[in-house]
Amino acid sequence: MQHKGEIMSKDKDTGTLATHAYTYEVKMVVQILAEDEKEARSRLDNQGGYVTSREVVLKDSIPLFNGKEKDK
Repeated sequence: MQHKGEIMSKDKDTGTLATHAYTYEVKMVVQILAEDEKEARSRLDNQGGYVTSREVVLKDSIPLFNGKEKDK
Protein backbone atom coordinates (compact mmCIF):
# COMPACT_ATOMS: atom_id res chain seq x y z
CA MET A 1 0.00 0.00 0.00
CA GLN A 2 1.36 3.43 -0.85
CA HIS A 3 0.45 6.81 0.34
CA LYS A 4 1.29 10.20 -1.25
CA GLY A 5 1.38 13.32 0.89
CA GLU A 6 2.39 16.84 0.04
CA ILE A 7 4.07 19.90 1.59
CA MET A 8 4.87 23.39 0.32
CA SER A 9 8.49 24.61 0.20
CA LYS A 10 10.40 27.36 -1.58
CA ASP A 11 12.86 26.40 -4.35
CA LYS A 12 16.22 28.00 -3.47
CA ASP A 13 17.19 28.72 -7.10
CA THR A 14 13.94 29.96 -8.65
CA GLY A 15 12.07 31.29 -5.62
CA THR A 16 8.90 29.47 -6.70
CA LEU A 17 6.82 27.38 -4.34
CA ALA A 18 6.87 23.63 -4.94
CA THR A 19 4.70 20.79 -3.71
CA HIS A 20 6.50 17.56 -2.84
CA ALA A 21 4.92 14.15 -3.45
CA TYR A 22 6.06 11.58 -0.91
CA THR A 23 5.62 7.88 -1.60
CA TYR A 24 5.60 5.43 1.31
CA GLU A 25 5.47 1.66 1.55
CA VAL A 26 3.32 0.69 4.55
CA LYS A 27 3.04 -2.84 5.92
CA MET A 28 0.38 -3.33 8.58
CA VAL A 29 -1.11 -6.09 10.66
CA VAL A 30 -4.79 -5.37 11.35
CA GLN A 31 -7.11 -7.21 13.72
CA ILE A 32 -10.88 -7.43 13.02
CA LEU A 33 -13.45 -8.73 15.49
CA ALA A 34 -16.13 -10.71 13.61
CA GLU A 35 -18.04 -13.98 13.64
CA ASP A 36 -16.68 -15.25 10.30
CA GLU A 37 -14.17 -14.37 7.56
CA LYS A 38 -16.81 -12.88 5.23
CA GLU A 39 -17.94 -10.45 7.94
CA ALA A 40 -14.33 -9.66 8.86
CA ARG A 41 -13.46 -8.80 5.25
CA SER A 42 -16.54 -6.60 4.94
CA ARG A 43 -15.66 -4.72 8.14
CA LEU A 44 -12.05 -4.32 7.00
CA ASP A 45 -13.11 -2.89 3.63
CA ASN A 46 -15.79 -0.57 5.05
CA GLN A 47 -14.58 0.43 8.52
CA GLY A 48 -10.95 -0.60 8.89
CA GLY A 49 -9.72 -2.41 11.95
CA TYR A 50 -7.30 -2.27 14.86
CA VAL A 51 -3.72 -1.75 13.69
CA THR A 52 -1.54 -4.03 15.81
CA SER A 53 1.75 -3.25 14.06
CA ARG A 54 2.94 -0.96 11.27
CA GLU A 55 6.18 -0.53 9.32
CA VAL A 56 6.67 2.59 7.17
CA VAL A 57 9.44 3.06 4.59
CA LEU A 58 9.88 6.28 2.58
CA LYS A 59 10.28 5.16 -1.04
CA ASP A 60 10.50 8.48 -2.93
CA SER A 61 10.14 12.24 -2.68
CA ILE A 62 9.57 14.30 -5.82
CA PRO A 63 9.18 18.10 -6.00
CA LEU A 64 6.26 19.17 -8.20
CA PHE A 65 6.03 22.73 -9.58
CA ASN A 66 2.63 24.22 -8.80
CA GLY A 67 3.00 27.58 -10.60
CA LYS A 68 2.82 29.80 -7.53
CA GLU A 69 5.49 32.49 -7.17
CA LYS A 70 6.96 33.39 -3.78
CA ASP A 71 5.77 36.51 -1.99
CA LYS A 72 7.96 39.54 -2.68
